[in-house]
Amino acid sequence: MNLGTRAVLYTVRKWKKTLLVFCLLLAITTLVLSGLAIADAQEKQAEEVRGTTGASFTVSRNTATGGWSSDGGGSYSTQEYLTTDRMESIAAINGIEGYNASIRTILCLSDRQGQWLEQMEPTGHAIVDCQFYSYGCINSKYHSLFLSGAMVMCEGKTIDSSVKNGIVISKDIADKHDLKVGDTIQAVNNPLSDDKTMNLEIVGLFEVVADKTDERNNYNESSYYEYTNNAFVSEAAMKKLLENYADVGYASADFFVTDPERLESIIHEVQKIHTIDWNNFLITANDEVYQNISNALSDTGTLITTLIAVITAVSMVLIILILSMSVRGRKRETGILLAAGISKPTVVLQYVLETLLIAAAAFPLAYLSSRQAAGILGTLFGKTAENVVVTSQHFTLTATVGSVLLIASVLVSCIPVMRLKPKTILSQME
Repeated sequence: MNLGTRAVLYTVRKWKKTLLVFCLLLAITTLVLSGLAIADAQEKQAEEVRGTTGASFTVSRNTATGGWSSDGGGSYSTQEYLTTDRMESIAAINGIEGYNASIRTILCLSDRQGQWLEQMEPTGHAIVDCQFYSYGCINSKYHSLFLSGAMVMCEGKTIDSSVKNGIVISKDIADKHDLKVGDTIQAVNNPLSDDKTMNLEIVGLFEVVADKTDERNNYNESSYYEYTNNAFVSEAAMKKLLENYADVGYASADFFVTDPERLESIIHEVQKIHTIDWNNFLITANDEVYQNISNALSDTGTLITTLIAVITAVSMVLIILILSMSVRGRKRETGILLAAGISKPTVVLQYVLETLLIAAAAFPLAYLSSRQAAGILGTLFGKTAENVVVTSQHFTLTATVGSVLLIASVLVSCIPVMRLKPKTILSQME
């Protein structure tokens, strides 16, 4: 009788032991497959976070190394501003997806007939009620108010370098004055001076999501203006509106990276740009949100990996114990086989085949059961069931590693008995 036949017959005859090992392998493999699926879902979530979280860095004037001057409007820093050439040289670094810089001022807005536009809650003073806190933007899509979710675009488009004389206002203001995308309004910085008045096309409308009590509010001069009374103006138009003022320029710019994990290396590359005097500028990394989320995801990933390792280790111990007890219970059979001239490697190979036969039935069934269990277990780690998928790659990996571990378990279990000679084994039997 060859060893294959003996392995099959023993597996069938000792069905209780076979069933115990089968159930153990089924449970272990199901848990491991589910763990791998959850780990993959975790990695995909981390990749999505890397792609959607707005990690950036800010380049700003270093007023500490600049001088100070004053005029009728008060004192101001004489430190050099960020120029368009400097910002473009930074934006050209590989890994930067876009940037924005803003010139802030208060514009008075009116319709084409020169009638002042009122704020949402007017005070009754026309020259005050027509004032809107305005940002001259290079790319308003990257403005902090939109990135934070305080505002969202609802109609039209954002301000970018292709827009020459455009403005984005709130939908509330537009509705109050029967304005829509495509209409033209007028803007002036100071209507009581000789400042230029310009016609601006409404290219987009935004809706307010967070009010001024939201923690995302920056407490500067803009705090006196409700978000509905904000406006975003194209860069070219804002420079013309402020051409009478000397101390106007970009004090800072925000640069956004495609991969937050590369933020530090990108900043190092930026600091190597020799055309910028870095004694006059500061670079600040803005990745707190990404780091917090990333750390939380990393902790969860570590927990999942640890659980898989613990399950595997405990399972190995249990299987070795079961197989060791089985081998000790088969001393007589082992002694007879050895006395009949069957070599020790052949006997061990039979035991290996018996275990692999059980695994051959348990592994595929575990693959099917894990496809249901993975989704349920994934919810415990904050994953949606449809995002936790057991793949054929998971099964191949688990089956391969599992088979190797089972073979190792059998070999370890056989060591105490296989060290004895056939006569010694038989003499120990009653």
